[in-house]
Amino acid sequence: MKMFEAQPTTARDIEKFKSEIVNVKSVDDLMKNRTLLSVTLSAFQLESELDKYAFVEKMLSEDPEDDDSLVNKLVEPRWTKLSKAMYGLNQDPDFFLNEANVNAILEGYKTNEFEKFEGQNAEGIREAMYFKRLAGDVEEVPQILADKSLMQVVRVGLGLPESFLSLDYEQQKARLIKEVDIEDFKDPEKIDKMVERFLIMTEINNTDPTANPLISLFQPLSTGDTVGPMPISLNLSV
Repeated sequence: MKMFEAQPTTARDIEKFKSEIVNVKSVDDLMKNRTLLSVTLSAFQLESELDKYAFVEKMLSEDPEDDDSLVNKLVEPRWTKLSKAMYGLNQDPDFFLNEANVNAILEGYKTNEFEKFEGQNAEGIREAMYFKRLAGDVEEVPQILADKSLMQVVRVGLGLPESFLSLDYEQQKARLIKEVDIEDFKDPEKIDKMVERFLIMTEINNTDPTANPLISLFQPLSTGDTVGPMPISLNLSV
């Protein structure tokens, strides 16, 4: 982690956030500072949404306790967490004078960026770390479908091809409801097994079968065989 935090861009953004966030007194102030907004969104794994200014501002401004707010119409835990964590900025101009609020965002930012940093060194590591950290928050299949990284771990672990993502939403949902036992997401040991299967399948999918004879065990028996990889069920209750 120390090596990661010493990266020039990371260190610069952290210091800028620490020094300038105390001057942010409103959502409007935050929206006007791209670096501070970027760090904040990254803390909730939403850095890819940085340029969607109108949408982000709406999510930061609406009351998460209001049933009619946009965040409550989305099945997306990342936005829910952002909204709940940041709504206080709408009510208290001294929100960021509270050290706990500042530290919570910085810790989330460091964790997310560290996972991305680690993922540069090995295929699937970022997704595995992310999944292990957040799987316990999953309450229903639509949450998996709404989160690209969670979906990656589940899909690959099940042995589903990338073309599965081309199916319409209801088809994907029906298949996952059939294949996935949501209760397993509450069991740390079963989450570990899901992650292990994902990493194994990722390695298999990214390894030249001619380079490792063991990989051939997972391939069709002949060139005319159209059977795909054997699915690995994530229902671990048996």
